[in-house]
Amino acid sequence: MQKQDKHQLNHQHVPGPFDIAMMLLSAFAMIIVICIFVAPIDAETRRLLLSIDTFICFVFIIHFIISTIKADSKVTYFKRHWLELLASVPLIEQLRLLRLLQIFRVIKMLTLAKDVFIPMLAKRIQTTMAGLLVFMITIVASSAVAIFIIESDNPDSNIKTAEDALWWGLVTISTVGYGDYYPVTSAGRLISSILIISGVSLFGVISGYIASSFSRPSAAEEQEEETDRAILKQLLIENRQLKHEMQAELKQLRTELEKFKQE
Repeated sequence: MQKQDKHQLNHQHVPGPFDIAMMLLSAFAMIIVICIFVAPIDAETRRLLLSIDTFICFVFIIHFIISTIKADSKVTYFKRHWLELLASVPLIEQLRLLRLLQIFRVIKMLTLAKDVFIPMLAKRIQTTMAGLLVFMITIVASSAVAIFIIESDNPDSNIKTAEDALWWGLVTISTVGYGDYYPVTSAGRLISSILIISGVSLFGVISGYIASSFSRPSAAEEQEEETDRAILKQLLIENRQLKHEMQAELKQLRTELEKFKQE
């Protein structure tokens, strides 16, 4: 059965790094949807979760559009993934339950991890960027919800609405430091510290990859360097062979010279 799944996977679209990232975001979004429908939360917290989920929906739609444009057969891609587009519509909450299909795809990919994730690791830049995207959305959303729950009931706090919490999360992870919204509780400051450290690490990695992309030689230059290395290797081999031939000829000349002396 597993061999059959692998054979089927090889003939279908193998998910790339951003496809896996969208599946992971779907799992995270499902947690948000479950909290919206099931958890006993107040109206403002629900509005915050809906705002986060709406943003994730727009990320899904952008990914769907880009993937459709890049697909070899746009009609085939649309037929395979139209339910994912339907589940990304932010205005109809019930359709978001269709993201369960994405989670089932994650589970299937995990059973075929060797065939999916090992080739994906070869695309280091895409894998890193997709991972950073999932990390940024997850950490900002989680921190915004946590800071709102902790700070909103404090009379000295200035984080009172869903917009305040989201703006605080974006400003804090970007380390801009406007200072218009800030935590006043110890737990809130701890969350801020974690988010600041995450932001510094996140943008440090992004800056490093952008710098490396400029310093990395182009494909033509890499091909030229590879050709030069191959030529140099061939020259070394020929030089070694020529050395052995010269040594053999010298040995033969010495032998003939010894015979001539003896005569």
